[in-house]
Amino acid sequence: MRIALIFLLAVCIGCSSSDEDNIIDSDPSTLAVNVTQDKETVEVDEIVTLTARANETIKEISFSKDGGVTFPSSYSTNFGSTANLYFSFDELGEKTIIFRVKNNDGDFVDRTVNITVEQGNAVRLQSVQLSSFYDMGNTWDDEYPASNPNHLADVFFAILKPPLNVYQGTRGSVPTSSWLWYRSDTRDNENNLNWDIQDENLFINVEELSTYIAFADEDNNGVVQDLMLGPPFESEIPLVDYMNSQPNSITIQESNIELEYTVGVEW
Repeated sequence: MRIALIFLLAVCIGCSSSDEDNIIDSDPSTLAVNVTQDKETVEVDEIVTLTARANETIKEISFSKDGGVTFPSSYSTNFGSTANLYFSFDELGEKTIIFRVKNNDGDFVDRTVNITVEQGNAVRLQSVQLSSFYDMGNTWDDEYPASNPNHLADVFFAILKPPLNVYQGTRGSVPTSSWLWYRSDTRDNENNLNWDIQDENLFINVEELSTYIAFADEDNNGVVQDLMLGPPFESEIPLVDYMNSQPNSITIQESNIELEYTVGVEW
């Protein structure tokens, strides 16, 4: 009986030793990553480059702006041992980016980067006033008779700003719906076509990019009619032309489509 007990203890000790050896002999990831940034403080819309350098081949990169809760997209290719992410911001304050790097085995390393965004030379949009457009005061919603004020246009505007490709560091040159940056509320029946947007904190760095505006009529059934008579479906806000004079408001006229609007700005 005693011999059997000693045998069982020996077996248990052997099992314990074997499990421990398995843990010690496991092959943890050796992926090491260092991330640097070319700027710690940037102006609105200015591009900051984050560079990851690893001791292995980088297979995939991704990022998070919410502390690692979500990683909205990723980019996979054979980067070698170096990969870049590119960011720009149109809101002021402290920003935190988590740069995630994966190797060919799927192991990943997260590195956190902090960036301060300042207004710099960016202008702030204060207001938009639409003074005229084609067929203003006439029927845009023909389901209503001319005697009903609902036949007039229900007007809103959209501001388009070219987004930055996080993985390539480039911006598009032709405006598309993906450029939508801000959409105003809708003013029914062409009533009060003057929008106060100073609390929206819409900053634009005119040295970095161009911005466009489009006006439209929104019907109750979700159909949108173009007030710009496009193409083109938008008008460039020529802020760069006023950098030296810096007026408080800029009036743009496009006589070919009977369009006139004024943008209030703070330099």
